[in-house]
Amino acid sequence: MPAADRTTLSIHPSSRPSPLHALGATAGLLAGAVVGAAALWTTRNALHSRLARMACDRAGFVTRTTMVNGHALRFAEGPASGPPLLLIHAQSTDLWSWAPVMPALARDFHVFAIDVPGHGASDWDPELYNGPVLGELFADFIAGVVGEQTIVAGHSSGGLIAAWIAAARPDETVAAILEDPPFFSSVPPRSEATWNHVELARTCRDFLASDAADFTEFLIERSRLFELLGPAGERIRSDALRRRRAHRDRPPTLPYMPPAMNEAYRALDSYDPMFGLAFFDGAFHDLFDHADTLSAISRPTLLFHCDWQTRDGVLLGAMDDADATRAKMLIPDVRAERVAAGHGFHVERPREFVQRVRAFVRDVVGEVDLLE
Repeated sequence: MPAADRTTLSIHPSSRPSPLHALGATAGLLAGAVVGAAALWTTRNALHSRLARMACDRAGFVTRTTMVNGHALRFAEGPASGPPLLLIHAQSTDLWSWAPVMPALARDFHVFAIDVPGHGASDWDPELYNGPVLGELFADFIAGVVGEQTIVAGHSSGGLIAAWIAAARPDETVAAILEDPPFFSSVPPRSEATWNHVELARTCRDFLASDAADFTEFLIERSRLFELLGPAGERIRSDALRRRRAHRDRPPTLPYMPPAMNEAYRALDSYDPMFGLAFFDGAFHDLFDHADTLSAISRPTLLFHCDWQTRDGVLLGAMDDADATRAKMLIPDVRAERVAAGHGFHVERPREFVQRVRAFVRDVVGEVDLLE
């Protein structure tokens, strides 16, 4: 640079930034970073479901509907990257509850995620809302659509169905993965002191006996979930109701709450409250003895047990430690793993869920047989 263009900056000692000024600048930067992180967090929460669905599309999942035993079943199928894996979701959601883990699982498995009847776009038929009936239906889905021995995986009530399939239809299954299923606790009269009963099943009963038209709003108005959120709970309830009433064509999304909270309301518009009634009155468990089912599982089984607690005598969670220990002792070939996560393990900690599933399958699954 020519000498004429050079500029020398000289700072007199009295003009140097003071420590207080530097501290203020640092605080400003930190505040900006916190605001930016908060904005990113709320955006992630608001878009979590949409982004997960987009990732499934990029991974090659295709959604279709098939007829099994005269009943329409919607399912999403991924690329054939390994042994078949059937994903059965929990009550009050749909197959897309598995979206946070479907793309990663699709790298190692031929994934089929299915809408349980009474949910999503599968048939709504109360005659199907029973564990063994659904188990037979899904086993026939494996035989007729998948066409190979399959790893059956289920979350919560889906885990009950998966256990029944593994026990009663071993020819269709090669292994079972049970994510925090409510063994023993979901059977009346014990179920009356569980979260599912007081939060969902009883609300389904009350809704069906009312003249209300919007089940999502009905549940939010009566939900005890907001009572667990402390002093802000009622303000959050009011905000959820405001969002629902303003846009009844979509589920209320609370951007300041984590994905697991928003997942509770995402699919309620495609949920049949009669399914919840089957848990309220026990019809789901007709001819479905949990101890006998677990003892009859002849395939390797991975059992996840998530966090739980009791409050005011109500079990917040799927199983307490005694339930999980009993289930572990009954299953002949089981790998039981305690998980430091809420009931929706695969939603809250998807990477860890996938890692544990991969490790289990790597250890226990060899060749799978084609089904005639």
